[in-house]
Amino acid sequence: MVASGSGMSPGISPAQGQGPAISALSTTDLDGAQALVAEAGWNQVRADWELFSELGAAFKVTAADGEVAATAATLPFARFGWISMVLVGKRHRRQGLATALLEHCIARLRESGLVPVLDATPAGRTVYRPLGFQDGWQITRWRKVERGAALPDTGGNAATTVRALREDDWPQLLALDEKAFGSDRIALLRRLESRSRGFACVAERDGRVAGYLLGRNGRQVMHVGPIVAHDQSLAKVLLAHALARIDGPVLLDVLDCHTGFPPQLMAAGFAVERSYTRMTLDADAAFGDANLMVAIAGPELG
Repeated sequence: MVASGSGMSPGISPAQGQGPAISALSTTDLDGAQALVAEAGWNQVRADWELFSELGAAFKVTAADGEVAATAATLPFARFGWISMVLVGKRHRRQGLATALLEHCIARLRESGLVPVLDATPAGRTVYRPLGFQDGWQITRWRKVERGAALPDTGGNAATTVRALREDDWPQLLALDEKAFGSDRIALLRRLESRSRGFACVAERDGRVAGYLLGRNGRQVMHVGPIVAHDQSLAKVLLAHALARIDGPVLLDVLDCHTGFPPQLMAAGFAVERSYTRMTLDADAAFGDANLMVAIAGPELG
């Protein structure tokens, strides 16, 4: 995720042959980082920056006047680590700050023995491919801005129940999610659960958790995901359960391989916003199971 644009700034003048000074993003920088989010029109809130600082790392480049000029973040998992939140303020673009931050994040992850992963826009993909990033899952972002028809209840039967997430669901939920995502991410999912308690849910089939849905509040819109389920019919009833409990617009990032979703989403008032490609650096991109991962947590979280 990279904010692009034009503009120069006299505020950052690294020494000849040296890159910009990169340091850790601190709690006192969060207002500045969030200002970059707002300038780019992104959806993150302070809780997202806190998540990166607590579970991974967030970085900044500071201008001479103390302004946060650019940011990036990493989120490590067992075998791979995410790179995201590469934002550059309009005054500070075209100085190589995004490239420097990306290289810094790659180096940090490789030092930890982790494969760098990111979700790229089409424009970003043209930058990452020459660096050695390999294409993986194709993902489409859908935005619900209008109240359309309700998603049909296509997954319900006598053996299926969709209900609110309970504490005793977590062992089965985590086992299912690890297969879908390719790594344990309990700390991340716990934080998402705390931000989606009005609609977080599971699909129970034959007494077992066969799917779940979480999400999080955003600056402009509610982001629904991840949705993990054994089949698309379960995913649809999970989403229907959540949408019935969410007022206002919704974002949803769905894997393109789930071809049964688009007609239902359009009927429910969703429209395509943009596409992403999951990419891994110098490695096979086949982490996780696309058959189980219906919608991701977001391009900044995986």
